[in-house]
Amino acid sequence: MRLLNKLFLFTLLLIFYIMFSGSLSELTIISGVVISATLALVFDGIIIKRELRLKDLRKTLYLLEYLCVYLYYEVRAHAKMVRLILGRSSYIKSCVIRLSINLSSEYGRAFLASSITNTPGTLTLHLDEERGIVYVHWLAMTSLDPEVARKEIMGKLHDLTLKIFG
Repeated sequence: MRLLNKLFLFTLLLIFYIMFSGSLSELTIISGVVISATLALVFDGIIIKRELRLKDLRKTLYLLEYLCVYLYYEVRAHAKMVRLILGRSSYIKSCVIRLSINLSSEYGRAFLASSITNTPGTLTLHLDEERGIVYVHWLAMTSLDPEVARKEIMGKLHDLTLKIFG
């Protein structure tokens, strides 16, 4: 019985349905429940191939935490770039820095590298999967110390990626 799969899929579909409808009326909730339940029953085996375990739900919560932390870092980086571009000081001190990542999963490494690239002011240049190293172009360098740079560029994202992908 894949009840946990159906429940997870139903909840996810209902949340997205309510978010995209932009309304919390009775009609939206009732139609959302009916549509989400129908889709969860029909597409459970297609969307989720194996039976979910409690560990998978924990990873989903870590993914939501990752999203919140990433959005915070994204807004902070945008504000920093706006100050850099519109400010009077021309403090553009860019560098390429080598950071170590301890992620065994290929998905995890790609996920983290994409997050670094999508954050303003940083760009992943190369991901050396064999040695667990990522080379990042950093537009507004504050320190060449790898630990300070790691904290400034990745923050909590590396640890959360490790919890999600292993």
